[in-house]
Amino acid sequence: MKLLVAVVHEQDAARSIEALGQQGFSVTRLNSEGGFLQRKNSLLLMGTDDSLVEEAVRTLRTVCRPRHEQLGASRVRGGADQGADVEVEIGRATVFVLDLGRVERL
Repeated sequence: MKLLVAVVHEQDAARSIEALGQQGFSVTRLNSEGGFLQRKNSLLLMGTDDSLVEEAVRTLRTVCRPRHEQLGASRVRGGADQGADVEVEIGRATVFVLDLGRVERL
């Protein structure tokens, strides 16, 4: 049994949950915020059999697409205005796959 913890951009969260649900995955969503760009994210938690991990990751890969955004240089570098805007990539997903030693439904 595995626990998948997926960090997804807020714009991808609802579509991710819908797509995963259509594949039969149960998902718990926790709202969060990134530290570097201070963007809203969601943590998606899924417990699943080892054999279904790749299916879940594949589903997230199709839904969570990269986007580019222009940010002021001071927001990226953390200080006073330091010149031109900087293009950053947002979106995608970061997925952590953790082994579960024991799972109980109570």
